[in-house]
Amino acid sequence: MSVIFKTKIDATINTNALNPSEAKALATTLELLNYQDTETYTRTKNSLTNQSTTPVFTNALAQKLYYHPEIYADQTQGLEFVASWFPLVDNAYYPDKKSSELLVTFLKFSLSLFTSNTITEQLKTRVFDVIKLLVHSPSAASVPLTQFLIDTVFDTRDSNSSAFIVKQCLKHDILNGLYYVCDKNQTYTAHYFTIQQSFVNHFQEGNWEALITKIHNIIPVGKPQKPGAYNLVAAWFSFDLAQFYVTNLEFTTAALRAIKERFLFIEDHCTALLHIKTTEGLYPLIKTLGSKTWDSGDVLVFSTLDTHIPQSQVDACYLRFLDWLTVDGSSNFYTEAFKDHGNTILSNSNTATLPAECIPFWFEKCHPKTGVVSQTEAYNTLFYKLLIENTKHTLPTLRLDHSDFQITGEFLITTVFQIQHNLKAWLEPFKTSGIENPLNQFLVLAFYDAREALLTLYNEADCEVLQTYALALAHTATEASDTIKTNNLPLLVSILSTLCVQSGNYTRVNEIWALKNIDPVIIDQCNTFAQSHYINIETPLHLNVIQAWYNFLGDYYYSLTTEAVWVSDMLKTQGLRTGLYFNSLEDDTTFFLNKAINRIVHFHKKSKQKQVQNSVFTMIASQIETYLADVLEILKKDKLDQNTVQFLQNYSCDETFGFKNNTTLSTIIQSCYSFHFKEAPTPEINILREHGQLSKIDTKDIPIDQTTITTVLHNLEHYKTEGVCETTLLQVLHTKIDALKSWLSQNDSGIETQYIQALYMTLLDPDLAPETPLETYGNLCRQLFVQLAKGSDMAMSYALGLKAMAHSGAYADPLKTTLLQVVTDLNT
Repeated sequence: MSVIFKTKIDATINTNALNPSEAKALATTLELLNYQDTETYTRTKNSLTNQSTTPVFTNALAQKLYYHPEIYADQTQGLEFVASWFPLVDNAYYPDKKSSELLVTFLKFSLSLFTSNTITEQLKTRVFDVIKLLVHSPSAASVPLTQFLIDTVFDTRDSNSSAFIVKQCLKHDILNGLYYVCDKNQTYTAHYFTIQQSFVNHFQEGNWEALITKIHNIIPVGKPQKPGAYNLVAAWFSFDLAQFYVTNLEFTTAALRAIKERFLFIEDHCTALLHIKTTEGLYPLIKTLGSKTWDSGDVLVFSTLDTHIPQSQVDACYLRFLDWLTVDGSSNFYTEAFKDHGNTILSNSNTATLPAECIPFWFEKCHPKTGVVSQTEAYNTLFYKLLIENTKHTLPTLRLDHSDFQITGEFLITTVFQIQHNLKAWLEPFKTSGIENPLNQFLVLAFYDAREALLTLYNEADCEVLQTYALALAHTATEASDTIKTNNLPLLVSILSTLCVQSGNYTRVNEIWALKNIDPVIIDQCNTFAQSHYINIETPLHLNVIQAWYNFLGDYYYSLTTEAVWVSDMLKTQGLRTGLYFNSLEDDTTFFLNKAINRIVHFHKKSKQKQVQNSVFTMIASQIETYLADVLEILKKDKLDQNTVQFLQNYSCDETFGFKNNTTLSTIIQSCYSFHFKEAPTPEINILREHGQLSKIDTKDIPIDQTTITTVLHNLEHYKTEGVCETTLLQVLHTKIDALKSWLSQNDSGIETQYIQALYMTLLDPDLAPETPLETYGNLCRQLFVQLAKGSDMAMSYALGLKAMAHSGAYADPLKTTLLQVVTDLNT
């Protein structure tokens, strides 16, 4: 500035016209400019008689230094002149309003030269260093300079000048931070470069619409990968701007259009504007995006959304995205927009963001019959990862009506697929595509989740359709991966187990049970299912079930207990139940029992023969013995014919294979044998009874001996056929219970077991129930049974048998209550 000052300015300064304060300010500015060698400085310094004078930089003095139009006539000189202001401006010696307006006029006029290569980068930098200080200064230059810069930035007609100003503002961080406005009291107030009412008033005459339109116009302007005008004004975005968009929806549409154009032409994201929000957290542009019909540009915009946006404001965008993928025959699937952005949207989504509507979309696009191969492959891969993979056998939680919604199988059946009444036709295409189809894997999850409701949702015919579908899928798993088998086969078996509840359909039971051969992952599950049908105490026994037990005994034996594993429980728990069942039959079952016992003994003998080779056979033999003992103990002796009893007796006594080592079973068989091949005793007491003289004998005189005991036993076993209930002798045994127990314990003929068995049978006789003519005889039998059976090895088995009979529904309430009381007496 030294040359310009000495040649253009120095001569114009009349120091005589300055008051002391102005003179002091002039001297200070000249010192800042290093003009101490000038005559003006010397005159000014000599004029100051009071060194404590306070300097005052008046508008008049400012004009003497800054207002020189003649200098601006030479544009290059003018730029040098402005650059030379830096020391003054940096020390808060600012130009006045008149000088500032002249500066702005000059900058506008010289902008073409300023942007050219004629002006060095060094000079450009020096000028903008001054401009930055002035824009952000509490001076008259702040507003007009800012206005000039903003107007130039928004002037898309002169792209060269606009780009130059944008570049320099970004480089020097101008139009960011604070600017200053002079109020009526000549006080400068600081304001932020933020789009709010004051900002619009200062630089756009209060016209919001005009400012927003200008912003929209510069959004698509710029060069790829380089900062532009948008990057400059993005720092101005505010809550107030967001509120403007909320109340002026037509401008949000225009904003989105500008953002899309920026993406397409500059390949630059416009996230700052896209993500503006109000103080209440509302994102107006995203709301509009979710309410309009989409094109490819909207997909691109959607792919750039931040993850921190509340999901409720993004839900509609996902629905519009699905709409876009559906319209025009799904042709958008083949566009670059889907390839580059749509596919990414789905890949980066998760169950916390996806709408429930994606399920029907997926099933429509990938339907086995109507789906297009290319779309099917893509969508199946995407939705498998999103909705099936790593779900741990549960359906996902998706978005529905702006809330998280746990998808349920029943919801899918009734609301999404709507297949309550057309199940067969709807499932048929899926059944043939196999378990490797992700759609079928999702359906398996759906039916598994709804398994408890399936019997309510569907009638018997539809349940049969579902079973056929599940069985077909299970069989297709043979060639599937281990992951598919592990994830789906257990669910299929659970679905089938729920649907196959009707007892007696053993063809279907065996079909489901056989699925265990597909993969080891369901062996235990299938075996448990089979056991629940073949050994079900909740349903009545039938001959065909018992026949199946004995048939599967062969599988159990030959597989060394690895097949038909439930036979083990059958042998250990179902003997008493078997005996009770045959006791309840009026038909002659001797032939069936003969064949059954022969088969059971056959496998017992084979097990005995091989037990030295493998201890498993020892276990099988023991289980068979347990079953036979339970059956024969409870079975009425007249249910077996003499040939069967003779066969059992002979085998029992076999030194090599028989039951010599099982005292309980040997005793029971001996009792049966005695019943069929020995005469009933006729002691003296029987003779007295026949002459009607038993009542005359004092009961204290009746001894507890073999005569008395066998007489009572005979009566217990034949009271129904002989029509005599011997209450007197029963009372004797009850009174002398200790003597009776002592005598029975010393007798090894098995008569104690016969006694308890005979008494047990009387408990189940409705003719001896309470409130009947023979109630007294029945009560004595019950009391004596408890006294003899309680604490014995068979007490638990008897209690279980009585409980089962009480709840079988075969007895009236008085006898049912009495049986349950006996169970309580045995257990306490």
